[in-house]
Amino acid sequence: MASEPALRDELLAMASRELAAADAFFARCAAEPSLENELDRRLGGPSTPLITALAAWEDAPPEAADLLGVNAANGERLATIMKDGWPGLRRVGAEAADSSWLLAQHADRRNDERRSWLPALREAVASGDADPRHYADLVDRVAAVAGEPQVYGTIAMIASDGEPEFPLPVADAASLEARRAEIGLPTVAAEAPYLAEGDIVPYLGDRGANPINQWPMVVEGHVSVEAVLAAGVRPIHRVWATRPGDRRFGRLRALARERGVVIDQVAADLIDDLASGRTHGGIIGLVGPRRTLSVHQLLGEVGETPLVVMLDGIEDPFNHGQAVRSLYAAGVDGLVTRRSWETALATVTRASAGTSELLPTAMVGSAEEAADACHLAGMRIACAVADPAAAELHEADLRGGLFLLVGGERRGVTRSLVEQADLRVRIGYGRDDAPDLGAATAAAVIGFEALRQRRAAAEG
Repeated sequence: MASEPALRDELLAMASRELAAADAFFARCAAEPSLENELDRRLGGPSTPLITALAAWEDAPPEAADLLGVNAANGERLATIMKDGWPGLRRVGAEAADSSWLLAQHADRRNDERRSWLPALREAVASGDADPRHYADLVDRVAAVAGEPQVYGTIAMIASDGEPEFPLPVADAASLEARRAEIGLPTVAAEAPYLAEGDIVPYLGDRGANPINQWPMVVEGHVSVEAVLAAGVRPIHRVWATRPGDRRFGRLRALARERGVVIDQVAADLIDDLASGRTHGGIIGLVGPRRTLSVHQLLGEVGETPLVVMLDGIEDPFNHGQAVRSLYAAGVDGLVTRRSWETALATVTRASAGTSELLPTAMVGSAEEAADACHLAGMRIACAVADPAAAELHEADLRGGLFLLVGGERRGVTRSLVEQADLRVRIGYGRDDAPDLGAATAAAVIGFEALRQRRAAAEG
């Protein structure tokens, strides 16, 4: 719950008025091709923001003056608000924190003053109160308006060869990724697939289902928070707890000290407001996007003769988390998935008891891509199928280097991959009329049969 609800409402209203004025201006231009062409000409450079262009357009339509008026009033009010620090998550809540960024991003005519707001925003990022992308975007916007090189590479586009490129130069480009990692941003390469779909805008509905553009990202309960701290696969900005000294959190406090993560005491209603469930036990972690692995990187981590499982086609985050929990318990060495679960992070970590963070995981574009990489590494390819002609699970050899594909309840495993597999396995049921097991249960059965066989081989 925001500690300053009146300020929250004011920021939301300010952003709404500015966006409405902008929509009216763009609608007018869209209705008159000559205006639209002139606007495009005036916005002909990556360092020419809309407000700057409109301020120099003497014969612009009246909607431009309306927008400039709203923008000026908002900028003046925001400058006053900033005297008390950045209005972030604790002060105004997530939606108004987004609005704070949007209003600052549009305050181009106050660029020198806006530069003075950056330390407060950086401090808010460090405390978990602001999105790191808010800071990176605003730093680069200030630099662009001032004619300086950008710092975090947020002003980017996809070139004709599919690679990211920067319309404005980046200062000390060799250290770009280190700077991004320091504040909790993913690599430029990790952003590229989403950048190809359009700008990455850290604001309310514009965040969409983009997994690298989610904020605030929360893991709930001490088991999940401990797993994030232990795994080290994603930045963790802050831990918030109603009772940081709770005796149950001894290991968590030790891990936090090792990682240099601060644990703040906060009110219970603030945690309730951010958590998706009610089993958090008064503790959450505010985290950033997970660092992704390729299959080749995954294979480099899991050693020789690994068992790598790909879960493909599971659509429910709870089922995915349950499957990962079983695979981790069964000693599976690595996981491959075709989709990101960052948009359902709290559910997946809770359902997996944190093991989704601990199990080495790679992202791929297709099951075929993963199978090809594993085959080149000398591993056999296996598919779990419902075909009566397939080997029954306990009769199949699940030892040695093995890539095993388990399909989702709806689509199953693609036919082309089944035909190319070295091994096809099925789970033998005790009744002929038994319904097919769900993917999470099937993964558990297969994982523990593989564990049984591998233990027997090691002991023999």
